[in-house]
Amino acid sequence: MRTAFVSVMIAAFVLLSATANAGPSISIYTDAEAYQSGDTIEVILAAKNHGLGIAVDAYIGFFTADGGVFGLGPNGWSDILQPWMPNVYVPAWFSFGPTPLWWFDVPCTMPPISEEGEYCFVAVLMRPGTLEWVCEPSLAPFTFTASAGSHYYVDAEAGDDSNDGSEGSPWKTITHALASALSTPATIHVAAGTYAPSTNGETFPVNARSYVSLRGENASRTILNAEMAANNVICCDGVNNLTIEGFTIEGGWSHYSGDEALFGAGIFCVNHSSPTIANNIITGNHVDWAGGGICCLNQSSPTIRHNTITGNYSSYFGGGISCKNNSSPIITYNIIIDNGAFYFGGGIDCSYDSLATISDNMITNNQSGFGGGGIFCAFFYEGGSPTILNNLITDNVTSDGDGGGIFCGDTAAFIANNIIVGNTALNGGGLSFMDNIHSAEAMNNLITDNNADCGGGIYCSYDSSPIIRNNTVADNTAKSVGGGISSYDSSPTIVDCIVWGNGDDLDECSGTYCCIEDDDPGEGNIHEDPIFVSAPFGDYYLNPTSPCIDAGSQSAEEAGLSDRTTQTDGTPDTERVDMGYHHPIP
Repeated sequence: MRTAFVSVMIAAFVLLSATANAGPSISIYTDAEAYQSGDTIEVILAAKNHGLGIAVDAYIGFFTADGGVFGLGPNGWSDILQPWMPNVYVPAWFSFGPTPLWWFDVPCTMPPISEEGEYCFVAVLMRPGTLEWVCEPSLAPFTFTASAGSHYYVDAEAGDDSNDGSEGSPWKTITHALASALSTPATIHVAAGTYAPSTNGETFPVNARSYVSLRGENASRTILNAEMAANNVICCDGVNNLTIEGFTIEGGWSHYSGDEALFGAGIFCVNHSSPTIANNIITGNHVDWAGGGICCLNQSSPTIRHNTITGNYSSYFGGGISCKNNSSPIITYNIIIDNGAFYFGGGIDCSYDSLATISDNMITNNQSGFGGGGIFCAFFYEGGSPTILNNLITDNVTSDGDGGGIFCGDTAAFIANNIIVGNTALNGGGLSFMDNIHSAEAMNNLITDNNADCGGGIYCSYDSSPIIRNNTVADNTAKSVGGGISSYDSSPTIVDCIVWGNGDDLDECSGTYCCIEDDDPGEGNIHEDPIFVSAPFGDYYLNPTSPCIDAGSQSAEEAGLSDRTTQTDGTPDTERVDMGYHHPIP
């Protein structure tokens, strides 16, 4: 069935001239093979040019189960075939894989997905102004089925809580809908509008229920505003099997009341709660203790993905997100920007034995006072081990403490494949380790253009002993000592790194099998120019004649880097591992 469907979809392109060459290619795929009513489809793109530079029109198409054909243009989906990105120049040997910037979301109501069956996205590159292919089309087929369970409807303007909650007779408030949705599993569909005490009489917090999902019509137009009159906009206490999606969540103010410390002004997940929080805008929330935007507490494990979390504030922990007390959230593909915490974790706080996984996020322009402008990880009494992977961590600030990008203390954190650029702190502009009795590891990170008084790139203090392996620590600055890596009363293991262009590259520490501009001794160290080269898809690649190639301490396979590259043509690293950061291969 699937093969026949795809063949028919390809035949719909017979009007196009199949003259694909060995030049550029584009790939499109979805995050799953099947979806139900109310789901959101995550569409991901990758592109590569195997030859000379060329100008192309990029098309994104969509085939419906009943034979309809739609195209994605600058103004959204329509039945008009038009370029999604017209006349784009693709440089020679361009390569760009899926990142937080190369995806878009399609609700299962747009384009018109009206019946069960087989659907398909397609991507293709054509010569500008023509219908002539320059590559084979890439297909992403999927199945759509009606979801099990009940569906209820809320409309702040047209609804009434005396109605029956059907699509033609919606309720007025979400609180009433949650109390009245007796049949589960259920989805409450919330129409665009403002849901607030002063508009439709909404009451807060909205107390989520297990097996009852909340889906807003559009994140920018379906607004839940607690108007600073409630501790939380949404509270998830002991709930699971639900999704919160498609809302602007704002106006929560979780402030002290007597001796009680409060949490999660935007969304509070507590006591084994595990909702999916996706495709929301979480903004303008303020907490006096932990989690201005979101707080995960007491073994809660929400999935937090594809949200924009911005302009939230905490007086103590986690301006954007706070994870505490054995919570284990998955935080992925979010934009976490312009949040603040007076003490710790401007973007994300991960502390008190949290087992968070933080991956593929953009974490930028967040600020803390004393630790972790971007991410704060500390206070792990039972050996918590957060995982921090594949994030872009830029332009965060810790004004009077350590770790402008990331702060790690008392944790076995695993920090890998991140780009940590342009962050600022008193110590450890990019990354700071303190009291790491559980042996944290920083592996294969690109740490550049960060600033601090001590340790512009990395700062290790007070008995910390992190493993610092295959990182490129370059072009960082320090006002005092250690523009690259600085150590105070610590014993980091530094191996297979490039530490270059930092002024004072290593202070009170040493490395082995590293390329160091200064004349620091150590087994396998070299002091020749690594010969960095830039490409349209990034900096700090290695020229093919670089002395850092095949100069590391072990094989690329043993280092876990045989599926990544230091070369602009995307050649995987083989044999002996190259020194420094390895870029992804699309």
